[in-house]
Amino acid sequence: MADTREMHSRRTFLSTLTQRLPFLGVAAATIHHAGIRAQDQQPRVLASIRLDDTPALAKPGGFVLLKDTPAGELLVVCTGENKYAAMSNVCPHRKCHVEVKNPEMIQCPCHGSTYTIDGTYVRGPSNKSLEQFKVAVADGVITVTDNHPGTGI
Repeated sequence: MADTREMHSRRTFLSTLTQRLPFLGVAAATIHHAGIRAQDQQPRVLASIRLDDTPALAKPGGFVLLKDTPAGELLVVCTGENKYAAMSNVCPHRKCHVEVKNPEMIQCPCHGSTYTIDGTYVRGPSNKSLEQFKVAVADGVITVTDNHPGTGI
């Protein structure tokens, strides 16, 4: 026969467990549901560009500026043969609009921050690269999508 302390300890444990079990179940279900939702959500399409309609993207350094996307102004650049990058057109330093200076360089006219043609930070007062977006090319169409499914950007 178990002693009184052991029975009291078991009783306390079982009582506590039965009181908290519903909360644990809700927490587990919430975590599981969030995981399923995140897997099911597709990236949001920000822009689609037909290459046949956009001769500027035919050569490295060529670019188009997309003004009305859900992520604001985007710069889509040809970075090499059949290679493209999409980035924010806004410098992270003071939010000025950047400019493509030549086939290898993007620069902020406000304070001189410089970036490679794919938006990677090189030098200047900004200390980070331009915000990047995902790019896919299929059947002559460039599709630009957000980076964080379900969050908007």
